[in-house]
Amino acid sequence: MKNVIACGRTDIGLKRHHNEDNYVVDPDYGLFIVADGMGGHTGGEIASSMAIETVKDFIKKALSDSEITWPFGFDQSLPKEINIIDSGIRLANTLIFNESKNMGTTMVVLLIRDNKAYICHVGDSKLYRVRGKSIEQVTKDHSLVEEITGGTISKEQAKNNPLRHVITRAVGMNSDVKCDCRIEGVLSEDMFLLCSDGLSDMLEDSEILSIVIEEGNIEERCGKLIKRANEKGGDDNITAILVKCE
Repeated sequence: MKNVIACGRTDIGLKRHHNEDNYVVDPDYGLFIVADGMGGHTGGEIASSMAIETVKDFIKKALSDSEITWPFGFDQSLPKEINIIDSGIRLANTLIFNESKNMGTTMVVLLIRDNKAYICHVGDSKLYRVRGKSIEQVTKDHSLVEEITGGTISKEQAKNNPLRHVITRAVGMNSDVKCDCRIEGVLSEDMFLLCSDGLSDMLEDSEILSIVIEEGNIEERCGKLIKRANEKGGDDNITAILVKCE
């Protein structure tokens, strides 16, 4: 894998009055983040912005400074990269929790280094991997529907469930937070999509796949994902990051 190219877009959607999503695209560091805030008024926007900046700054510092202090200790059973992302998210959680107990944010983080994808997430913002002509949701939502059903219902059934937007984990809602983390091998031509639920709730996986594997540059495909979500209702803020590994 010689190179990583990426594009990120966010859109207010058609039914919201302000955008509570935030994102980071930094191919030089192989770092990509989506955060979907909640808290009403501007609370969600503040929470997602705080989380994005805190996590981004900590990860960049930890990757370049071998003498960094680990705010939550270091888990020797896990790679350094996972420790870095987990610590950054937990640090953001502490800052947001101390700021206000009425706001929080989901978060999904992808760090690509040495042909490996290090992934951590909290909440229901998602990461998909497209390999060849297949798509897989790599992350598992921290939602009440997912917990109640054990992930046994279809995406369509989940969409129609009245509990679909009740998340069970978020950054900033409690004094500490547990991230789900995993490592995936990266092959040449793999693509990753990080998105808020404003995209994934509007589009079927098959629709996402058809757009991601279309001809055209990555900016065009990322823009088409946003456009299609709005065409299908635009019920929420929509954020998408498309990452291609060459």
